[in-house]
Amino acid sequence: MSDDSRDQSEFQESANTARSFNASPDSSKPKHASSRSQTGKLWDAFGNPEEPANALAKATYKPPGKNPKDVSYSEIIGSVSLSEMSNVHKRPCARESLMTGIGVGFGVGGLRGVLKGRYGLWSAGNWAVGMFAITSLGAYEYCRYLRNKELSGMAEALDLMNQLKAKKQLEKDTAAEEAAKLAEEERKKKSWTNPTNYKFW
Repeated sequence: MSDDSRDQSEFQESANTARSFNASPDSSKPKHASSRSQTGKLWDAFGNPEEPANALAKATYKPPGKNPKDVSYSEIIGSVSLSEMSNVHKRPCARESLMTGIGVGFGVGGLRGVLKGRYGLWSAGNWAVGMFAITSLGAYEYCRYLRNKELSGMAEALDLMNQLKAKKQLEKDTAAEEAAKLAEEERKKKSWTNPTNYKFW
């Protein structure tokens, strides 16, 4: 009787695994059933790798194999709120890059306007706007590169500090264990049950 139940449970397990292997990739079930597996823990920590990480892309994201809906310019402009546009200068690297672009654009446009005279003002304005845009984008990307480099250096330093802390804790634990062993040996030497403490002469 127990053999029958064991055979039946093995058959059910093999059927379940066959069903999970034959499941279509478009099924609504998640790829991991629970957070017990390593993959499930990684998904819980970092999210689904098949979904886009960008919040704006999530709104228009469609899974692979399906045609995404065409998005018009008005929808894109409508998705940007007025508060985001008014707080652009508060973003990291934005203020410095805009100030650099304004300075370079003003300098190049002014110099071109002075050199070309009254007839070159339109050209000077175009040069000023173009140099502002190019310099601002270049300064912003360079600032972001330096910022990412600094963040990676900070993460590496934090990792090294954690390793050093773990090493010191390990040394402290081994020193405490050695001290406990020496204290135990000293106690055994001084114990009245130790026969080497008694001399018969």
